[in-house]
Amino acid sequence: MRRINRLGALLGAGALVLGTVTIGVATTVSVASAAGKFKACVVTDTGGINDHSFNASAWAGLQNATKQDKNITASYLSSTSSASYTPNINKFISQGCGIIVTVGFLMDGATATAANAHPNQKFAIVDDVPNAPKSKGLLALTYDTNQDAFLGGYVAAAMSKTGVVATYGGADIPPVTIYMDGFVAGVRYYDQHMHKHVKVLGWTPSKGNRAKGQYNGKGTFVGNFTDQTAGKTITSGFFADGADIVFPVAGGVGLGSVAAAQQAGKKHSIMWVDSDGCFAEKADCSYFIGSVTKGVTTSVENAVLAAAKGTFKPGSYVGTLANGGVQFYFDSPTVPASLKATVQQLTKGIESGTISVDPTKYPVG
Repeated sequence: MRRINRLGALLGAGALVLGTVTIGVATTVSVASAAGKFKACVVTDTGGINDHSFNASAWAGLQNATKQDKNITASYLSSTSSASYTPNINKFISQGCGIIVTVGFLMDGATATAANAHPNQKFAIVDDVPNAPKSKGLLALTYDTNQDAFLGGYVAAAMSKTGVVATYGGADIPPVTIYMDGFVAGVRYYDQHMHKHVKVLGWTPSKGNRAKGQYNGKGTFVGNFTDQTAGKTITSGFFADGADIVFPVAGGVGLGSVAAAQQAGKKHSIMWVDSDGCFAEKADCSYFIGSVTKGVTTSVENAVLAAAKGTFKPGSYVGTLANGGVQFYFDSPTVPASLKATVQQLTKGIESGTISVDPTKYPVG
């Protein structure tokens, strides 16, 4: 662990099951260990291998696997657009990859088609459960990130000086809106139990019962995971509307939010997503109040190691607070000990099911 104030240290490191990752078209190929015999391959989404978020986390999982097993080599292909997904996957199939990890919900169709056409090929996909009935080797890696996002929303509400916080997404898809949903739920829970009225900009969950796995609502979205200028513009707009903490759920676009916070001054903060901001972006650590993360790196690493050892099992893995598959990290030294203790209690309540992470269960503040 990097810092003792991480909530991750309190939650523990649960054993993660193997999973799938969505991958994109290749513009670059990197080989981690030329001497290995088992080839592990990852196709990134359009954010690229250095998005400081879910693509980079998946690639880190492959790299970790090569360190654990010297017989494994790791390669990646970066997608420049959705049109790159299928060619990249097919290129890796032709190269004899022992496992192909695709990164992201948007790679659902390309991954399902390839898995059905090549039923004995091992796949792992991040943030999606494709329908591939003919496949004998598809592992879906998903994460209940509304759980740790709830903690992030509660912390944001408690730390806000203006009484206004905000969130936005890269795309209006379930792996994004699940984060935003949980964040709003945490704010609303804070309002209800602390008798406050913290306002959330950028996401309004739909009212009433929603189907399992659906996180419907109206909100602010960039439309991609690459446009940092748009991220800065959106975040600056939230700051102008009174928000002092913004939670971008947009991969590398969130770096634009960091730039907006730098421009706005120290009274403005960012809640990072997918990975620990103070680890992924050390130079900008002072702007992060916390990080809402998912265990992409560990689950991908485990999937690759299992494939290489012959113990790979297709199916589904769901990361939760209870198994360590999602975690909230405190990144700011200004967070009081009393709030950290409260978050520990909230974590136990979420794990036990006594606290709901559904924002529709709480009154609008």
